[in-house]
Amino acid sequence: MNLAGIAFGTLFSMFQGPVQTGPLTLDEALKIAEQNAFAIKIQQSIIEQNRQRIAEARANMGPKVTISGTYTRFEKAGTSTFGGQSIVTQPIDSKQVSATASIPIDIAGNLGRLVQAAREREESARNTLRAAVSDVRLNTKQAYFNVLRNEGLVGVAEQRVVDAQEQLLNAQRLFAQQQVARVDVTRFETQLSQAQAELIAAKNARQLSHQQFNLTLARPIETEVQLAPVTELPPIQLTPDTLVQTAQAQRPELLALGDTLQALANIRRAQEAGMNPSLGFSLQHNRPIGAAGANSGGPQTFGTLQLSLPVFDSGLTRAKVRAARQDEEQMRINIEQAKLNISQEVRTALANLAGARARLDNAEAQVTLATEVLRLARVRQSAGAGTYIEVIDAETALTAARNALVSARYDYLTSYAQLQRAVGSDSLTAPATTGGTK
Repeated sequence: MNLAGIAFGTLFSMFQGPVQTGPLTLDEALKIAEQNAFAIKIQQSIIEQNRQRIAEARANMGPKVTISGTYTRFEKAGTSTFGGQSIVTQPIDSKQVSATASIPIDIAGNLGRLVQAAREREESARNTLRAAVSDVRLNTKQAYFNVLRNEGLVGVAEQRVVDAQEQLLNAQRLFAQQQVARVDVTRFETQLSQAQAELIAAKNARQLSHQQFNLTLARPIETEVQLAPVTELPPIQLTPDTLVQTAQAQRPELLALGDTLQALANIRRAQEAGMNPSLGFSLQHNRPIGAAGANSGGPQTFGTLQLSLPVFDSGLTRAKVRAARQDEEQMRINIEQAKLNISQEVRTALANLAGARARLDNAEAQVTLATEVLRLARVRQSAGAGTYIEVIDAETALTAARNALVSARYDYLTSYAQLQRAVGSDSLTAPATTGGTK
């Protein structure tokens, strides 16, 4: 390999991250997704932006120092005559440097309220980040389970091809012995062709699920995908009411809305104080530079304490307060709507999970039944009491039952992940209790 190829490979591996040495577990996939997700990176940038807004609000409460210079040139110098002597009272030009230090005195508390509002907006952004992480985790779980689903469906399709090949070889052997008709061989050839077509479709679906999984993890689409299977199905030990209460207490979206409401309340209080007096203090030092005239003074330092009392603003403050109250009212409505939506989301997820559990139980029973039906059909056909059509139908039914079982299993896992997202927590089981028995 040339040097350019080595360099490209190194850069590609750096972009791709650590090389996967074995099957990727669900926890590992979640970590990769959280590190790479664009939505999370954007929200982290928004948090940093809000942190700087807090610093900006704090800076408005601190002292400020300004240094300025002034250069003035007149048309001609100003002179006066005293005792027969001409004295320059005003040079043709003058230069002066001024330094001013000022600090606001927050007697109305408005600056402090704006700092608190900025803090609450930052906390809202942090909760929004938690919501983004929760969405990324759900999308990753769904993509992960979809890959495993398609892997399982490929396995079912491969098994059907193997069974169809065995049936065709047996039919060809019997046809050579003139024990079956040519049409029976044709039936098994058709069955094998159909099984091979279904296998191709299953592999294509698996490849697409691999690409979607890589896209969800925000890594190169062509990255090899090898996932560890999920062997256990998580149970539900909490009641629907408990899950709804938990969701309304810890869903980050709802917490973010609450933080925003508090920020709006502080902004409204600041608007209400718009007609309150304000106080500021400044200290200024002026120093002339160069030649000075007779009437010009030397360096001067003085302080100013300025009290401002708004008297009339044509209703501007009142309008701002009313608008701010409407912002709060709209946010309260959004919070109530969010609570209802969360309650509905949790109960819908529970219903979907219960349906998936029922389909899974039924699919397991159907596989058991279809396996026994196929066994009996083969026994009857071997004994001459059955037909090849019965065997083909039984194999088709077993394949359908196996596909249904694979789909039902990952439907359950996907529904469980959706319930975790709806509740806002990965833990949906009752906490362990400790202590002795009575």
